[in-house]
Amino acid sequence: MAEIILQQSRLFLISFIYGMILGFWYDIFRAIRKSVEHRNKVVHMEDILFCFSGAIGLFLLFQICNQGRIRFYVLLGMEAGLLLYFFLLSSVVGRGIYLIIGLLFRILKLLGKWISRPVKLIVKSLSKSLKNTMRTVRIIKSRK
Repeated sequence: MAEIILQQSRLFLISFIYGMILGFWYDIFRAIRKSVEHRNKVVHMEDILFCFSGAIGLFLLFQICNQGRIRFYVLLGMEAGLLLYFFLLSSVVGRGIYLIIGLLFRILKLLGKWISRPVKLIVKSLSKSLKNTMRTVRIIKSRK
């Protein structure tokens, strides 16, 4: 009997940790939304992605830890983990994630500008040479 209680306690703790992980995952989505302007359709797609990824994780949790059986205490543990994360950790961790994602977007923006300059030069020179080639072809066609 004690082994069953120990297994259930372990599963409750695992689901509690999974709830905290889901809260962290949602904070990543919120930070991305704050950093980059989104249209409503993109926000809906992000929500669907979050729900599917959370559902897949919960399905795997049930399959791996409980042979696919859904237990009420597992859902309670996950909800307790989510609530603890959002009430105690989300404000601090969310700001940190927001700063990190904002920094990553700024770095990507600078890299994009840095990389786009040589590409623009190459495209510009290729378009000039293509125009000259087209002019030459027109001249040759007109002489025939």
